[in-house]
Amino acid sequence: MKSYEISIDEYMRSGIKLLELINVQKKDAETIIASLLESDLRGIHTHGLFRLPRYMEQIKDCNINPQPNIRTCHTNQWLEVLDGDHGPGAVVAKRAMKRAIMKSKDIGIGASAVHNGNHFGVAAYYAEMASLEGKIGIVMTNSSPAIAPTGSLKRLIGNNPWSISVPGIDNPITLDIANSVVSKGKLRVARDRNEKIPLNWALDSKGNPTDDPEKALEGIVLPIGDYKGYGIALLVEILAGVLTGADFSERMVDHDADQKRNVGHLFIVMDVESFMPMNDYQERVKELVNSIKNAPVIKDKNVYLPGEMEWINKNKNNLNNVSIPKNTIKSYLELCRQFNVSTNIETIF
Repeated sequence: MKSYEISIDEYMRSGIKLLELINVQKKDAETIIASLLESDLRGIHTHGLFRLPRYMEQIKDCNINPQPNIRTCHTNQWLEVLDGDHGPGAVVAKRAMKRAIMKSKDIGIGASAVHNGNHFGVAAYYAEMASLEGKIGIVMTNSSPAIAPTGSLKRLIGNNPWSISVPGIDNPITLDIANSVVSKGKLRVARDRNEKIPLNWALDSKGNPTDDPEKALEGIVLPIGDYKGYGIALLVEILAGVLTGADFSERMVDHDADQKRNVGHLFIVMDVESFMPMNDYQERVKELVNSIKNAPVIKDKNVYLPGEMEWINKNKNNLNNVSIPKNTIKSYLELCRQFNVSTNIETIF
């Protein structure tokens, strides 16, 4: 996949300007673009700048509220339930995770539940807000139906991403996965590039394996680990959808539909030092990580910690530039022209 390096400053400046032109406040525009940039820096391009045209389309169609009134519906010593007012996903999610972190500082654990949210990008971005502060971050969100219960042909459960991030040695150790073999985002990318997909990714609407991403989007995305993935997805649906007051299962509006969505999120933060002194924790994690890194390896293989590859990708990008796929840049330039936003990105072609 052909990629080009562009200036991080230009990425942020032009992206923020585009969002301001459709009535997003500057501080919120900064939050949205920063979350997309973090994904691109880590090589997760399906959740980076690639997402901006769709977000802007949803804002222009009044399906995402550019200036939400995020309010607290219920709070106690450890929990806060928030109504996201259909605001931009990253804006609502960042607010919620900050509240969970704040709660954890008081009693060692904190949680925030959100309804009337939207797609917020990469779950790890928010989980690591906690782990970078020496805490344990757990994030989960529900999504539009993509997975059928094992043995069924009907999509009823989202792929429902979740992330757990804990303090590591140099960087956090972060697991971030959806409960399907592949994300719907990757299917959309394959569709837009007119590419075929592996046969073990999805079934068409009749239950047959398909290599056509369009038929896959109309059919069923396969869960990881067969019935185990379905089980995990169902529990996330309950915790992030049912419990938060959000839509769930057949109530959930599809990501591509021209309607407001009521996506649910759950953020949980635990203070490591409520369990043991941080130095003790770090020594124990170091012992575990060293045993993994020193384990015998299979020929031509390497052993990585969860999230380590993303940090390697981030560190490969220098402090000034970020690598972006060519097709994403082309779409972005078209967006800039549409809104008369000047950018020097086009000079790379």
